[in-house]
Amino acid sequence: MIYKNSYFKKELRQAYMGNKISTNRKMASALFLGLFSFALYFVVQTLQKSVLSDVVPEIMQASYFSTVYLYIHIAVVFNIIYFIAYYDYLFFSEIRNNSWYLLIQMGYQPVIMFIAKFFALMYSMMLIYSVGFVVTIILTFLLKYTFIVSYLPTLYLVGLGDLLLITILSMTFSLYAKTVINGRYWTFFSAVLISVLKITLGQYAIISNRVSMQNIFTLFDVKLSSYWLVGVVIMIACCLICLFRSKNLAKYYNLPSNAAILPTGMELVEIDSKTGKQKLIGSKAKQGWRGRIVDTVTTLFLIVFICAALAFNVFIILINASTPGQEVTIRGVIPFVFSTSTMQPEIMINDLAYFQKIDVQYPIEEGQIILFEENNVLFVERVITETGNQLNVDIDNYPPMSQIGAMKKTVTRQAVHGVYSGRNRWLGALILFANTIVGRLLFLLVPAVLLFYQGQIYKFFKKVSQ
Repeated sequence: MIYKNSYFKKELRQAYMGNKISTNRKMASALFLGLFSFALYFVVQTLQKSVLSDVVPEIMQASYFSTVYLYIHIAVVFNIIYFIAYYDYLFFSEIRNNSWYLLIQMGYQPVIMFIAKFFALMYSMMLIYSVGFVVTIILTFLLKYTFIVSYLPTLYLVGLGDLLLITILSMTFSLYAKTVINGRYWTFFSAVLISVLKITLGQYAIISNRVSMQNIFTLFDVKLSSYWLVGVVIMIACCLICLFRSKNLAKYYNLPSNAAILPTGMELVEIDSKTGKQKLIGSKAKQGWRGRIVDTVTTLFLIVFICAALAFNVFIILINASTPGQEVTIRGVIPFVFSTSTMQPEIMINDLAYFQKIDVQYPIEEGQIILFEENNVLFVERVITETGNQLNVDIDNYPPMSQIGAMKKTVTRQAVHGVYSGRNRWLGALILFANTIVGRLLFLLVPAVLLFYQGQIYKFFKKVSQ
């Protein structure tokens, strides 16, 4: 194998697939990342009044911080998918295919080749990441949010550090993975490992704080988090491992498997001396059980996803179609999407509240939250006092500028439909999302596409496994 140009230029052409020498292709990917992050930010804003505002407030704010914070995580996910899809081109599986063997015999230095490969890949990634970062900022500028420069360099460095760490870990694992499939698994494991490190070492608590991120030196404060110290140690160790391991592997010629040197149409079998049974060995035997596993997993995933999506759609339709006196009841429980803040903090807005369906004989105690009907309208309030067949109820939280006590009511025992038994905030947020345009497309269109194109999807995964 002879290159007219330097090895670095060869790796630079190979670092981005599709059109290996096209900078426009990289710019298009960067633009896509910026637009996708911006679109996802708008989708998230439709869930403003849900559990997400309490769990991940950093992506729910009307600021540059939220859009850029989303972008740096989406960029990492994009690169992981890219690494997995084009693993055999980007990492060191080419050494096992003897691509380096002749180059070394021709005088190329393995150390220089490793450095060239690493920097070529990082150059392409940094170009896409940086342009996408700028695109996200420009798009956010259109929203006329307050522009705060101080936390932008810190956020940029956070995303860049994650990409560096994932790249070097994937390169290191690729030197030990004997097959492309195993190498892809290890690439995914690299991303999982980084996420675990960020959680256990307290890094997420820092990068999700908009005030802390305005000081770039906060990232390197070991008293707050040792993530960057551990990350630097891992990168140095991985670089040393890659240098020595790649040099040693490239010295030797890797012989092909038995199946590869057999004549076309022939198979290698082993005959048991005791039973006389024939057993297929070699790569075809391995492909057999691997293919069955992939077939089974793919089929099960499609069945479970389609059934779950259809069941969830039916559930949402039933809830939306509920009317006073004809509420949906599932095993004696009435699911009720709470759309006001009158019962905070017991029931937050857009929570999916559960009410145990009761009859007139069921004992109701003071302090319980009940679902009752008045003038063909459903209300949820707390029982203040009970006098015989009459219940005095009121809400827990009065909105600002409202008259306290205006919602006090006296209801009869027969008007009560259920007693509050619990809530599910995440399912409430999912129902809220499903009622948006994007949610309807996702839960209705995607299952339909999977249902009609399951054959093509099945063949695709089977081809990937082979």
